[in-house]
Amino acid sequence: MPDAAAAADLINCCGIATVYPTSTEVANLFHAHVGDPKAKTENKWDSPSGRVYSWRWEIGRKGSAFYGTVVRKRPTFVMWSLLPAILRLMGDLRTPDELFDFGIISNNAYKIARVLDGSREPLGTSDIRRQAGFPMGRDNSAAYHKGLAELENRLLVTSEFVAQEGEATKHHGLMFERRRADVDAASAMTIEQAVDTLLEGYIPSAAYIRPAVLAKDLRIEEPDISAGVERLVTSGKLEPATAPGLNGSCYVISGQVG
Repeated sequence: MPDAAAAADLINCCGIATVYPTSTEVANLFHAHVGDPKAKTENKWDSPSGRVYSWRWEIGRKGSAFYGTVVRKRPTFVMWSLLPAILRLMGDLRTPDELFDFGIISNNAYKIARVLDGSREPLGTSDIRRQAGFPMGRDNSAAYHKGLAELENRLLVTSEFVAQEGEATKHHGLMFERRRADVDAASAMTIEQAVDTLLEGYIPSAAYIRPAVLAKDLRIEEPDISAGVERLVTSGKLEPATAPGLNGSCYVISGQVG
């Protein structure tokens, strides 16, 4: 996989892909780029790891896929058509006001959410920190980033790559404002519908599916994923299988065994 355009194609083929190796159950851009599933990442710009890292900006700037902390709370790209299902299964569809009132998110997270709620456009880090009253400077950044992580892990905010003065910088917006149609679609879904949508997008490019591991890595209730897999078995789309070195229940697309 040579470039960001090919990476975007991979994301839309697999449905979900992490930037770096995160889960054995989900494709990642780094291994697809180097062509070696055992390759290790490097903390260097002038390396395959650095190139893949930079692709986030090109993919994000073009709006090729949703970007957020999805698989094991790590940077992940999601095909747009799967976003409502992801929001229904992994996100929090309650408003920041509700979450704060119930003591579920911290005051720092709520301050960030309130700033984003009052903005028509996504905001950069410095603007958010200034408007939310976080002290500037690296030594004071921990409280801001911890609060932002709370919102990101609940999929309450978007991460968008905005071109400014020739460079792309990551901005954030409130999910309810920036992706209203997707939030509404997620709210209208049942858990069963969301699981079925997710699996229909995931299985065509998957070599196998292990419900227990996939559920854990996607932070979805295992019984919900297992029930969805059973529905696909009943419909004849999946069948049980065994694979060397893989523990637990395993399934493949019907007709691939043998």
